[in-house]
Amino acid sequence: MTKFGKFDDYPPRSLESAEAALLTAWCSLERYHDDLVLVGGLAVHYLTLRDVVGLPGAVTLDVDFGIALGASGGQYGTIKSDLAGLGFVSEGNRLARKFGDISLYLDFLTEDPPSENGARVVDDVIASVIPGVNRALASRRIVPVRGRDLYGVEQSCNVAVADIGPLLVLKLNAFGGPTGRRSPKDAYDVLLAVTGFIDGPEAAVSAFRAEKDAGNPAYATAVVVLRSDFSEAAQDGPARAAEFYPGDDAADRERVRQQVVTVGSILLGM
Repeated sequence: MTKFGKFDDYPPRSLESAEAALLTAWCSLERYHDDLVLVGGLAVHYLTLRDVVGLPGAVTLDVDFGIALGASGGQYGTIKSDLAGLGFVSEGNRLARKFGDISLYLDFLTEDPPSENGARVVDDVIASVIPGVNRALASRRIVPVRGRDLYGVEQSCNVAVADIGPLLVLKLNAFGGPTGRRSPKDAYDVLLAVTGFIDGPEAAVSAFRAEKDAGNPAYATAVVVLRSDFSEAAQDGPARAAEFYPGDDAADRERVRQQVVTVGSILLGM
């Protein structure tokens, strides 16, 4: 996953380009649709309003797919071969494609209990093992997406997107879980996903808490991350989200820091 430390480090066309990669890949992987779900920054984008006051929208250069461990194309080809025909090539565990001067990436995540890390070959792509992916697959929201693909052709697809509860669990684990990288972008995405959720912040909080009763294996870690990293202004979550925020205005960054603490506390029920 490609993550920059600041919002302003992302190219101006990054989100538009990532969406073009999504439309190109999703429309070509139709037989896998039951076994795929969009997670990551694009999922945050599709689940949040476009006019959240004081919070610029999501940015990303990646398309992150949760994929069922047993997904298979059978006799009709494979994910890698299908995407190779669209210009995506292997770069380590990722699939990559140039789009003008921008490098775009497809990443796959799967779940294989009781493992909490590592990688598995699914169909013929390498997928990182991430607890909570199966809940994202089980709790999907179908979102209509329209735009131009990487070939400049107008496309309209119904994309399966992880709903807000599982997505917040994944985002918190991505920040401070067993394989978390404490990325400023992930901290900012948690803030944006709750504050700007299309059904309202209260619905986002309720959906997150419902993941406990749903048996999400990554929920307990998400709660630990909230307590250790998102409940006080001096902790990593608020500090790094504020650092990610665009511009250099100290007052804006302090506001973001306090907003993250508020979101973390509400998610914890404090």
